[in-house]
Amino acid sequence: MRALDAEFEGLRDRLEAMGRPVVAWMLPGVDADHVASVLGAAVPDSVAQWFRWCNGVAVVPGQIQDQVNVIPGYSPLSLEEGLRMRDAYTGDDVLGDHWVPLLGSGGGDLYAAVWAPGEEAVVAGVLVGEPTETEFSSIEQMVTTFNVCYDRGAFFVDDQGRLAMSPDLYDGVYDQVVGQ
Repeated sequence: MRALDAEFEGLRDRLEAMGRPVVAWMLPGVDADHVASVLGAAVPDSVAQWFRWCNGVAVVPGQIQDQVNVIPGYSPLSLEEGLRMRDAYTGDDVLGDHWVPLLGSGGGDLYAAVWAPGEEAVVAGVLVGEPTETEFSSIEQMVTTFNVCYDRGAFFVDDQGRLAMSPDLYDGVYDQVVGQ
């Protein structure tokens, strides 16, 4: 799982190089024992690593959504925030019984880790009003995709200082990294 830690640090480095405020507000992670006590002993290592890397973002006066985003439209959620959100998505067949939100948007969209006991997590994209779909085969694949998106200009800071995305460039990166 050292490769996943390197991807996390790469994402943080890219955000820092762009001067994104979220870097200063990312809350310290929690240890694997805490994650397991909240999500159950069978939580995948990659999920524990995610929350060890970042356990949400501090809320400060005057902060706006774009400032806390690590990718356009989405900010890291704490383990506790993710648990509070789960009830709103009850009955989603793709999410099932073993899942936790990792990234959330201001409008309720999510990237969520989903797993079966004893297996590694995949990442589902949850868009309000749309069917939930598995988008990444692992958390590592998701973060790698994000890092390549920054490197290739699919994610960028626009002329108003906000994180933005080129859908065409994103699709190209996604096809290359994910292979779909």
